[in-house]
Amino acid sequence: MVGGPLGALLGAAVGHNFDQGVWKAGSAADKAGQQERIQSTFHTIAFQLMGHIAKADGRVSEVEIAAARAIMDHLGLDADQRRTAINCFTEGKQPDFAVGAALETFQHICSGRFALLQQMLEMQLNVAYADGNLHPKTHARLVSIAERLGVPRLQFEALHNLFRAQHWARRQSQGGRAGAGDGQTHEQRTHGSRPTTAVNSLGQAYSVLGLQRDASPAEIKLAYRRLLKRHHPDKLAASSTSSAEMKRATEKTREITAAYERIREARGF
Repeated sequence: MVGGPLGALLGAAVGHNFDQGVWKAGSAADKAGQQERIQSTFHTIAFQLMGHIAKADGRVSEVEIAAARAIMDHLGLDADQRRTAINCFTEGKQPDFAVGAALETFQHICSGRFALLQQMLEMQLNVAYADGNLHPKTHARLVSIAERLGVPRLQFEALHNLFRAQHWARRQSQGGRAGAGDGQTHEQRTHGSRPTTAVNSLGQAYSVLGLQRDASPAEIKLAYRRLLKRHHPDKLAASSTSSAEMKRATEKTREITAAYERIREARGF
């Protein structure tokens, strides 16, 4: 299922905002032919990158393919467009896929159209989380794509954490039905649906971030970013880190994110 809104940082979901208004953003003077070229280029690169993301952990799963097909449905692609999208997805899976060239083309064609960049990142996140859990190699590819598209690391992680929080909340609200029939075990579905380290109270949330209850929104955001940067498992992915250390880093990142989201919702910012 395609993810929901990601707040002001990421914009609306593909299925709700992927319309002609997006193509006109920042380019009111574009002619119809130019808009069509932009849309075609966007679709091509988006599905190539989905294949590239899906293959990051070495294997493309059925649920990742299903996620890509769900995006095709949300975009309303016709039969010919779907065949093209599938071919693009297949191209992106190949070891020799020229991801750098694809991203350069995206930047050239879609420069100044931030709505397209937002939706491009959301598409990739939907495929990345299709299996329920984010593999470190998949995360590394997401980070690389964002950076090459000019998105600062901290901004991408903010977008990522908002997506992940909503992903967990959505799956939890479905009562554990998400993932049924996808080949995952009950334990895999459970751990993929919400943080395994819960933040059970507002007081605990402040404690996790090392803050007092009277901390200002600016102080809360700064503490969150600093802790996220310090503990994020991506810092360990490039080193010879044990699976236990990676798991601890992942759990700590989830706890930090859960604490921040609880405070943010309580304080209304």
